[in-house]
Amino acid sequence: MPNSRLSWIVAIVIVTTMLALPCRADGPTREYQVKAAFLYNFTQFVEWPDSAFASKDSPFILATVGDDPFDGILERVTADKTASDRPIHVVHYDSPDHIGDCQVLFVPAAQEASMKEILDKLDKKSVLTVGETETFTPSGGSMRFFLEENRMRFEINTDVVDEAGLKVSAKLMKLARIYKK
Repeated sequence: MPNSRLSWIVAIVIVTTMLALPCRADGPTREYQVKAAFLYNFTQFVEWPDSAFASKDSPFILATVGDDPFDGILERVTADKTASDRPIHVVHYDSPDHIGDCQVLFVPAAQEASMKEILDKLDKKSVLTVGETETFTPSGGSMRFFLEENRMRFEINTDVVDEAGLKVSAKLMKLARIYKK
């Protein structure tokens, strides 16, 4: 079996497994372990244009804004891994004012009051924004986590993803709920 096909199969199994894991609001550590695994897997099933990177040698930046709800889990999940053939670096921006270049930005619920400012700052950039509040995708976020029957799920705002110049694989789209206005 070719290496790339095996990689796709392994990634699909990981995503499918993550969808089946229970996730309760009473255990933020478990919740954020699942979300960290999802975020990493998103990097494997989304394609960024070359213009999303400062140079050919730039790392892939997976970032958060505000207090880090992952408490180091995101770094552990992405350690020694790559996305778009680039090493993944995890960056934590302490406030919306300090958001820099990144390919994925996770916006925790604690940043809901700053959501418009964050999304406006990233408008027209090739950034996959991922949030966790009900208003995230309707407000212009790319993807949102939500619980359904005690399972972690995600939805994709295809209009926003398309405007950002990102290409989401059909395999990932099949697992998602599609947000439409």
